[in-house]
Amino acid sequence: MDYGYGHMKRLQQAWVEFAEAFEPNFFITLTDPTEPHLTTMREKLGKLCGRVDRAVLGKKFASRLPQERTDGIFFIEHIGSNIHAHGLLRVPNTSLETLDKLTRKQWHRVCRDGKYDLQEIYDCAGVASYCTKEMIRFGFSPDQIAFTRDFMKENPQ
Repeated sequence: MDYGYGHMKRLQQAWVEFAEAFEPNFFITLTDPTEPHLTTMREKLGKLCGRVDRAVLGKKFASRLPQERTDGIFFIEHIGSNIHAHGLLRVPNTSLETLDKLTRKQWHRVCRDGKYDLQEIYDCAGVASYCTKEMIRFGFSPDQIAFTRDFMKENPQ
């Protein structure tokens, strides 16, 4: 089924509203100049989230509840060339400075040549609109959306 621009714009707006309700506190952009593939980028995002959680929560991070961990949504853009991900993250009890140092280090380990930018969110609707801008373009796939919870164990103990 093919959807027109109006339908895709409404879908984008629904994601913006979802993001506002989610109340993220950080906005991150991650690039990977070496592997312009969706599957590879998703794997690297999962590795990054696990590394950040391990550094913040310790070795037993995987047994923690999702709301205690790095929680968020990534929107992956420009599949095939200049692939990058915009993420809306909710990270409890962490300052921008702490998360910036930690995430920069971990992204470099996951994606040696990748670039990285982390910012606090002051205008959630504006940032979410920016993150979802590619949704209205032809060829956008739902696989370009990744929840950090996709990378977590289903039943933490």
